[in-house]
Amino acid sequence: MKKNLTKVMAMGMIMTILAGTTAFANDTMLISANPNADKTIEDVIAEAEASMYLTQNGTVAGVEASATEGVSIVTMDNEQGGLRFAVASNTIIVNREDGSYMAADQLTEGMAVSVVYDMNSPMGMSLPPYLGNVTAVVANADAGAFTVGKFDNELTDMKNMLKLNIDNATTSIQNMQGSRIRLTDADVKGQDALVFYDMMTMSLPAQTNPTFVLILGEQTAPATSVPLRETAEANGFSVKWQGKTKPILLEKDGVSMEPMLDDATFVVNGVSDEAAFATELKDGVMFVSSEIFE
Repeated sequence: MKKNLTKVMAMGMIMTILAGTTAFANDTMLISANPNADKTIEDVIAEAEASMYLTQNGTVAGVEASATEGVSIVTMDNEQGGLRFAVASNTIIVNREDGSYMAADQLTEGMAVSVVYDMNSPMGMSLPPYLGNVTAVVANADAGAFTVGKFDNELTDMKNMLKLNIDNATTSIQNMQGSRIRLTDADVKGQDALVFYDMMTMSLPAQTNPTFVLILGEQTAPATSVPLRETAEANGFSVKWQGKTKPILLEKDGVSMEPMLDDATFVVNGVSDEAAFATELKDGVMFVSSEIFE
């Protein structure tokens, strides 16, 4: 059933995709400057089965505020007639030049961009087509190599074209939820991801040491009870004990978290939240619910 549904969706998108979304390329990229030019229907179906995400590329023609607060509408020009899409508060905009995050008002006219969107996203039949909210936008997309794909437990993409050799010390790994806990290569396995890289081998699959990995979609790992000080310090937080009647203070890069002993409530930058487990002291070790670091 799932395979048949994927084929139906792929066929529905065939005109849009085969019309082409030109991927930006340089001499380190796996794909050509026009990777869709020779695609067959079977190629499109195979890609749809390999990843839940597609891309379109072009240059920014304009950015305007939407009637919905916090949402911007971006118009993009390309050889296929362009695209209009929405950038909402949960849309990640990442700069290919340095991996930094950007706001919608930093997308300037003429800037090369690549739009990452869920393959199930409805697309309006207007001219240019309206896509609605997108998952991510790569700004300055012509500044270096990148790809979107699903990576298996060996960190090889499902098309067997690229294998990631992630160095957990130097590769920046992020997720759509803005995780406060340090992510590793294990978190990328089995996930769709946007990957920035600079150099690759000429093998098949090609191998690369990525500089940036954005895990796409929501991750919902079950919460567990973890040692507070060990976990906090492993993720770069300082830990300050303020007494039994006051919250424990965790601080890092402008983020402050305050779990309270014998209480599931914790505060992040002044905003209260509820954890799955209460903070508790066991055999002289403080334990806290793992999701406060997510």
